[in-house]
Amino acid sequence: MRTFRKLTGAVMLAIGFAVAAPSMADTTVTVEKTGKHHYVYYADHQIYFAPESKTYYWQTDGRWQSGVALPSEDRAYVSAGGVELDLDTERPYERHEWVLKHYKDKHDDDEHEHH
Repeated sequence: MRTFRKLTGAVMLAIGFAVAAPSMADTTVTVEKTGKHHYVYYADHQIYFAPESKTYYWQTDGRWQSGVALPSEDRAYVSAGGVELDLDTERPYERHEWVLKHYKDKHDDDEHEHH
């Protein structure tokens, strides 16, 4: 009888692991996200706008902020001159160093063409 209990316990434990394994795999799959997110980047003042979510991203005192409206002192800077770009993140400031490296020269070239 004691052997039967040990065997039953081992079988139940194995079934528990087998049932738990698919749910852990499902969690891993849902955490991974792919795709691109579209932004308009205003290099002069380092402001991003996400048209799909209508969200702005900007810096205040060195910290990134976000919202559906810019602070009043920044609103005039997003009327023209934005560069459209796609990034692999829902928070564009996470790729800000990359954007600075790849889009600063493009913005400077655009300004020289207009003068």
